[in-house]
Order: sequence, then C-alpha cells, then structure tokens
Amino acid sequence: MKITINPKPFYLGRIFGIPIRAHYSWLPVFPFYAWAIAEFLLPREIANLGLSELPGYQYWALGLMTSTLLFASVLAHELSHAIMARAEGFGTGNITLYMFGGLASLEGQPAQPSSEFKIAIVGPAASFVLGLIFYGLAEAIDYQRDGSAFSLVLRHLGLVNWFLAGFNILPGMPLDGGRVLRALLWRFNKNFRVATQLAVRSGFMIAFSLVALGVYSFLYQERITGLWSIAIGLMIGFMLNTTEGHSHRILRAKRGTIQEVMNPDVVLIPPNMKISDFINKVLNNNHHTSFPVAVDRRLHGLLLLEELKSLPEQEWPTVEARQVMRPVDSSMFLSLQTPVEAARSLMTKNGLGRAVVIDSNGLIVGYLTLNDVGK
Repeated sequence: MKITINPKPFYLGRIFGIPIRAHYSWLPVFPFYAWAIAEFLLPREIANLGLSELPGYQYWALGLMTSTLLFASVLAHELSHAIMARAEGFGTGNITLYMFGGLASLEGQPAQPSSEFKIAIVGPAASFVLGLIFYGLAEAIDYQRDGSAFSLVLRHLGLVNWFLAGFNILPGMPLDGGRVLRALLWRFNKNFRVATQLAVRSGFMIAFSLVALGVYSFLYQERITGLWSIAIGLMIGFMLNTTEGHSHRILRAKRGTIQEVMNPDVVLIPPNMKISDFINKVLNNNHHTSFPVAVDRRLHGLLLLEELKSLPEQEWPTVEARQVMRPVDSSMFLSLQTPVEAARSLMTKNGLGRAVVIDSNGLIVGYLTLNDVGK
C-alpha cells in the first residue's frame, strides 16, 4: 500500500481579493522563532549592551511580536509580486507562504521578458526597503531612548529582511533570482521554455549546494547553521517539485499520454490585443508560429503567423487578435490524458500540426506540436 502525505496549505483570508494561504511548515517555525528570540537573542544582546533585564513575559511578548512581523514581512514580499503582476496585466491566483518565503501564483505566463523581470525583482526590492524601514526605526528609537529591547527587535527584523532580499535574489528557481535569470536568458535566446529549464537546473544546483554545505557545517563547524542550511536546501528542492511543477507533472503523468511531452509554459494572447502590440511585445520575444488566444485560460482561438502575413502593416495598430485569429473548434484542443498516438493523429489531420492541452475544467495547461510527440 502506498501512502502519500501532502497536506494542503491552510487558508488565512484575502488581501486585495487575493487568497492567502500558509504551508504547514510555518506551524513549527512560528513558536520556535519566538522561543529563540525570547530565550537567546534578546537576553544575550541586552546583557552585552548593559541594559536592565526584562521579566520573562516581556521577552516572550517581544519574541511573538518578532515572529508575527517576520510573517508579515514575507507576506509583504509576496504581495509586491502580486501588485506588480496586476500592473503588468496578470491576475494572481493565490499566495502561499512557506517556511523560508512564499509563492504568488500567476494566472498565465508573461509574454515578454521585461514583465517577468519586473514581477520577479520587485520582491527582493520590497524586502530591502522593509529592512531599511525596520533598521531606521531602530536607530530612531536608540537616538531617543539610548537603546531598548524593542529597538533590538526592529534591528533584527531589518537584518532578516536584508537576508531575505539577498537570499531570494540567488539565480535559481523557484527563488526570485531564478525568475530574473529566466527573464535575462529569455531576452537573450528568445526561448521561454529553454530559459525556464536552465533556471530550474540552477535552482536544483543551489539546493544541492546548500544541503552539501549544511552537512559539512553540521559535521565539522556549527551544527545549528548546518541544520538551517540543510532545511533551506531541502525546502527549495521541495518547492521546485511541487510549485514549478515541471518534473512533478512528468512524474505524476500517466505514461504514454501527452502530459509527458507537452510544453506547460504557454504564452496566451488576450483577444483585445492589438496586432502591433503582439508583434512588438510578444512575437519579438517568443520563437513560435502560433499562439493561443484565451480569456481566463479558456481557449477562444489560435493566432497563426502564416495567416497574419496577409494583414497590411498599416492596419496592425487598429486590428485586434480576435479579428484575425482562427476561431476555436474541437480539432484545436486535447485533454491531458489523451494518448500520444491519438494526439499525433489529430494534429496531422487538423492542418495545424499543433493543439492546446486543457484540463478537466477546460482550462489551458499546455501546448503540443508534432515535434513534441515525435520525440
């Protein structure tokens, strides 16, 4: 008997209409972090500064406050991604907070590297600014009161936010730096899928390096630092397999189906996009010959470059994708569990040589070409 333990994140509420969830890894971290602050960091720093000791309950109150503000800092980091995504025209499905960070899921893939870059870089930037705010408040309190336990907490939160900014900018998926790397590679090679694969490999290398360094540190140097390094490395690997989903989807795919060979990174075109915007913002950054036209990940048609050739260039700024797309019909899409041979037959007969892959809810989850099923 096979038993799979994969608890779903628990729901916390909504901010700006975005569902907020927290992974169960936060449950041990929250009290552990408060305990570390209350029992070790604050008493040690207060003794070093020669300040008056506090009652135990005050240490614990400050420890719980520190954990709460750390949680809020991670949430603010992810909200910055969501707000930038909306500014770039994307919806945000939900935000999930993990032990050492979080993930804001986007509804669709950016169509150009600049959007990907801005959505990715704003998170570390937000953490850096939060660090400045916390550290500035600590300095202001020290200036007024000649030092206090509260200022120690704020200074610590400033340093932690700077650490989060630096850690998240590491160039590997699923970290923000991985998405920055993907945007830069995508800009260079014009291939989103290849850029994603390279960024994911970099993420696995970072995860492996952190685990290896953690084991070495645990055995030969400082054990607590080693354990933290191991935990972070394992969490990155876990997030790669469960949220980026590339290898995870392949492992769970039914063998012999198109789910094994499809491209899950689909650039979707809104029906009201002007052809001039499509040419300048999408086509220049993606080497494809066709693009699904969709609303809320539901297929409306296909925009084929071959059919765009007959459209005069002077009409590009006024004509929308819906006006020149090929309207949707049953030969354009396949379900996830379609056998490869059946998919090859459909794409050979539909005159397109490609098809959109949809899930049981009719939502677009992938794209398939004859080249993919021929591998």
